[in-house]
Amino acid sequence: MELLIFMTKTASKHAIGAGSANATAMASKGKARPALKMKQELVARLVEKLKKAKVIALADLRELPDRQFGALRKKLKGKAEFVVAKNSLIVRAIEKSGKGKELLPHMKSSTALILTELNPFELYKFVKKARGKAAAKPGQIAPFDLVVPAGETALPPGPVLTELKNAKIQAQIQGGKVVIAKDSTVAKKGEKINELAAKALQKLGIEPFTVGMNVVAALEGAVVYMKDVMDIDEDKFMADLVGAYRNALNLSVEAGYPTKQNIEILVGKAYNNAKNLAVEANIYEKEVIGLILAKARRAHDAIAVNVKFDAPAPAASEQAAAPTEAKAEEKSEDAEEKKE
Repeated sequence: MELLIFMTKTASKHAIGAGSANATAMASKGKARPALKMKQELVARLVEKLKKAKVIALADLRELPDRQFGALRKKLKGKAEFVVAKNSLIVRAIEKSGKGKELLPHMKSSTALILTELNPFELYKFVKKARGKAAAKPGQIAPFDLVVPAGETALPPGPVLTELKNAKIQAQIQGGKVVIAKDSTVAKKGEKINELAAKALQKLGIEPFTVGMNVVAALEGAVVYMKDVMDIDEDKFMADLVGAYRNALNLSVEAGYPTKQNIEILVGKAYNNAKNLAVEANIYEKEVIGLILAKARRAHDAIAVNVKFDAPAPAASEQAAAPTEAKAEEKSEDAEEKKE
């Protein structure tokens, strides 16, 4: 799928490469072909493209450098087609095609259409990864505190030292190099970046801004996906998905609701419950007989420890007869002595 860029008299600066060449050729034939007819042909071509597109996305081109746009166009070659034209022509084509009207409320400022077979999430992910860093320009708003960290720089001594100091950067010369003595803030979050700070950051190679195409919305079928929906943190999403799966699995097991995913767990749980019941009820089955015997052994050992086996005490009649027998033996011995 080749990139198609429509040009008008007020076309975007992003119409480069083959698009610019086509536009130049069109412009050269302006006298032979009235501007109105050119616009009608452009709209007709776009109508056909819109009817065939699986996904139509809107992209905001503000503050998108030509270099970034060209790189993104190359990366998406064969996967997506860009249409850069005057908003009025895009609106007219959408209305005539009857496809993409849901996107019209989201068209603001300089807009490009992206026609692709990728689903909205794949497209957004691709475009997001293509974003790059950019240097600060005077007048831009600092997205966060712009801090120049302490440490050595690659800058040689010279006028640059004065430029850095003018930007409120604590710089000095050490060992033939410009060194930042301590962390220095050149602009607070929300403040405008002045010319001195922007120039100093460029000298130091610090690029605080992230630039890239901003996909505002995408239409697939009858569903419009906004930027905040398509911008997914994949790591967090996967962690949440795994957590949800585990919670659902635990719930289904506790509820005894059989599914393909939990059937082995449920069967194992049922087997263990049946085995425990058989042991407690002393049901003699092959699978539990060993456990029942072990339980009986433990009960026997517990009884043996708690009971003492002492010798039985003599009966009362035996205890009374013992002194009488002893006295009889003594009298017999005395009689024998007298006879002697």
